[in-house]
Amino acid sequence: MALLLLVAISKDDLRWMLECIAGILISTAPILLKRSFKIGLPGIIDFMIAFALFLHVGMGGLFDLYYPIPDFDIVTHFVSSVLIAFLALIAIYLLDTHWDGLSIDVYAMAFVVVAITMASGVVWEFAEWAAGTLLGINFQLGLEDTMMDLLVDTIGGTAMAMVGINLVKEGKLQEMTEDMGRLVVSYIAHKKKW
Repeated sequence: MALLLLVAISKDDLRWMLECIAGILISTAPILLKRSFKIGLPGIIDFMIAFALFLHVGMGGLFDLYYPIPDFDIVTHFVSSVLIAFLALIAIYLLDTHWDGLSIDVYAMAFVVVAITMASGVVWEFAEWAAGTLLGINFQLGLEDTMMDLLVDTIGGTAMAMVGINLVKEGKLQEMTEDMGRLVVSYIAHKKKW
């Protein structure tokens, strides 16, 4: 992301400079969580965040691959939707495991993951529409583009939900989220004192 920021500066492109700075801040979130709260996120999340930002900000934005490669938007939506689905899976799993207020079957968990991913895609499309309407930035290429984006978001969420079912059943998600689980337990215990 820092190298992409240098490219944006060399192009004197304020929009992508700001997006690179936002990308740097977002990609450092796992490091800040580890240092501030002693939470180690699964390494795959670090990679997925960096990869999604690299595709969107770097390849799609700075190097403008969205237009010469029409299906590039599909790739970025898929990667982003898998990331969102994985984060939703982790959040739901942690609540189910450590909070008495939620008890959910693994298949219902997968359904909720898909629903959250689809809803996130809708919010994203509304944001693109608002940017076009209010700022004159054209992110949407028409109804077919929007529907394809939403379809890809659904496919990405469904794929991650299917993987998530196996991660939960095999106990791998528990291993991946041990640090975060301790934080959830301490937060819930703190809330009960109040």
